[in-house]
This record gives sequence, C-alpha cells and structure tokens, in this order.
Amino acid sequence: MTPPNAPHTLVVHHRSGIGDLVWHLPYLRAIAATSRDGRIVLMARPSSRAADLLAGETCIAEVIEFDHRPRASERRRGRHDSLAAQWALVGELRRQRFDRVLIFASRPRYGVLAWLAGIPRRAGFGFSATERLWLNEPPYIRPHSGAGNWVYPEATAFAVAQGFVDGPRLPRLAVRPDALQAASRWLAGLPAPVAMSIGSSEPRKHWGDARYAALAAALAADGHGVVLVGGPAEADSGARIVDGVPAALRARVRALTQPSVQLSAAVLRQARLCVGNDTGVLNIAAAVETPALGLFGATPPLRHDPLLQALEGQGMEAIEVHAVTARVRSMLDTAQAAAS
Repeated sequence: MTPPNAPHTLVVHHRSGIGDLVWHLPYLRAIAATSRDGRIVLMARPSSRAADLLAGETCIAEVIEFDHRPRASERRRGRHDSLAAQWALVGELRRQRFDRVLIFASRPRYGVLAWLAGIPRRAGFGFSATERLWLNEPPYIRPHSGAGNWVYPEATAFAVAQGFVDGPRLPRLAVRPDALQAASRWLAGLPAPVAMSIGSSEPRKHWGDARYAALAAALAADGHGVVLVGGPAEADSGARIVDGVPAALRARVRALTQPSVQLSAAVLRQARLCVGNDTGVLNIAAAVETPALGLFGATPPLRHDPLLQALEGQGMEAIEVHAVTARVRSMLDTAQAAAS
C-alpha cells in the first residue's frame, strides 16, 4: 500500500538504449511503491522507447521525453538541445509540482533542471562536486569499478543507497494482453519458435546476416520456427537473412522488423529461446523470462540475470556458427527437460 502523503515523484533515466531502461525496471517499481498513487513520472530519452516499452507497467503515470544530444547514429539535433527548449521543459516540470526527483545519472544538467523547476528534494548519483551542488538528498554512490557493463550495477547501487531495495533485483517486464494476443496471431503456424535478436546500435556488435541465415537454416532443419526480431531499421537485414535460408526451409523463417516494442516483447515471451546481438531485444527476452544467449564479441558479457547466457569471442567474426548452433540446441534441450 502506498504510504499516506506519499511524494509526487519524477524519475530521470539518462541512458539511451532500450536495454538500459529494462535494467532499471525493478527500481522504477520500487520507487513507485513509495510515491503518490503508487506511480511515477519518468523522464527518458526518445531512443529508449520508454512509452512503448513500459505500456504494460501500472507504476508509470506518464513519460516525458528529454531529447537532448541524440546518439551520433541518429544524425539529427535533439528537440531540447537549445537553452530555450530546456527552459520550456523546466516550465513543464514546474507545473507538475513534483515533491522529489530521483536521477539515475551523474550529469549535473538534470540537477540544474530540477532545481530550476522548484523540485525540493533532489537525489542523484553524486559522483562529482559539481553534480552535488544541485542535489540535497544523500547518500551518494561511487562509480562502478568492477568488470563488465556499469549501468545495471550503478542503478542498483543508487536504489540501495536511497533505501528503495536491499540488493540487486532481476529486471522483469510486463506485457500488455493485447500485444500477447497479436503475437499469438503473428506466430500462428510457426513450430516451437526460436527468436533471433538481429538489431544493433553499432556495426561492431552485429554478428552478420550470413551467419544468422546459416543458424536459421540449421534450426529450421531441426523443426523449429525462426523469428528475426528487430525494428524498422533492420528490415533489409531481415530480408537478407530470410533470402539466405534454403528455399525448402524458408517458410519456417519470418522477419518481425516493426516499430512496436510491446509486440516484439510479446513475441519474445512466446519464443522458446532468443539468441543474438548484444542489444535491447536480448535484454527484453530475459525480462519476459525467455532464456537468452547473447553473442559478445565486441562488448563485455552481461551476467546480471541467470536467464541470460553469454557466448564470447575476440570480435564477432570469431564466434562461429557451429558453436552458436550447438549452444542453442543444448539450451533448448535443457529447457525441454526442465519443462517435462
């Protein structure tokens, strides 16, 4: 139950990727549980696809986009790059009369915006003295110094320091019922589907269309349906992968390269397994409790979730098709044995 007089809460999520936002989910829920009406307002970058990704989450009252300095790959200016646009955002925040803000970031800019918006309680990572000038709710945390990706460990450390959780929590994503129904219709006729995460924010993290085609052919020959999951930017890649599968097996391979994150999540939830690039789709698969195998040749492996396994190589080209095929078959056998 939400405490009486619970604060109206703004949470700032700084990171750009969908997977980054997935990692924050348990902490957003924990904060919402102590907030007014059991809900929070989330400020996030457009590339995180927050409104779509979190459409099934009852703890999110509203998503405010902060479009400041998009990723270089987007090749555009952000709507909030100018000081005038940021001042207009301050006015929008001020009208909401927030009681507190939790900033999952170490950038002083967010504290300044919150101070200008008149938000009285301001908590953030507090890595630097400059950032702490605009914050007033310690304790602060230290930057992650261990191996691997820093985003999930720092989000966890902040949530623990602020008293919302007592340790790491696994990310789990709610999927809307209508998305699940649409996914069931889309998957009709595909036997025992295996999903492939074919998108990538950087070319160096992509395993390659020819390799995915070979893996898809092997799994289709085993009797599985194969779903190539990505966004609209992966439409050409998906088509090339399908074309690379022998004609006799091609009917078992489908490309789902469309804009709805919730539909992708629903398809992943109904898949037997997901394998692919280190990208948001891979993290969504684990968050909807589908076993996932990440191919990590360009980035450190993710080890925060037991459902997410890793196959490593010195570069993506070093990860061979036969090794991935064998690992996928082993994971499918393990999952089948556990279910029987």
